Amino acid sequence: MEIKRKTNILVKTARKLVVRMDETGEHPGCENCAEQMFTAQSAAFFYQISTREIYRLIETGKIRFIETVSKDIYICPNCFDVDLLLS
Repeated sequence: MEIKRKTNILVKTARKLVVRMDETGEHPGCENCAEQMFTAQSAAFFYQISTREIYRLIETGKIRFIETVSKDIYICPNCFDVDLLLS
């Protein structure tokens, strides 16, 4: 007689996003949800994808963003679900 064992392993992870402010000291808010936006570079670092992938998502219209006069790009964190966007 064969004995089978089943083991479940639960791993909990947590992420902490630290966003540095630009020279004006504040990031713009999203027009749709009023959430404070963060830079494309911060998003790439936080979500572990390349900045090129961030720009591709912007070009395809999958994420909300704004571009400032100084050509900085800010992304709304509420529209950013990497698993759905990259599939």
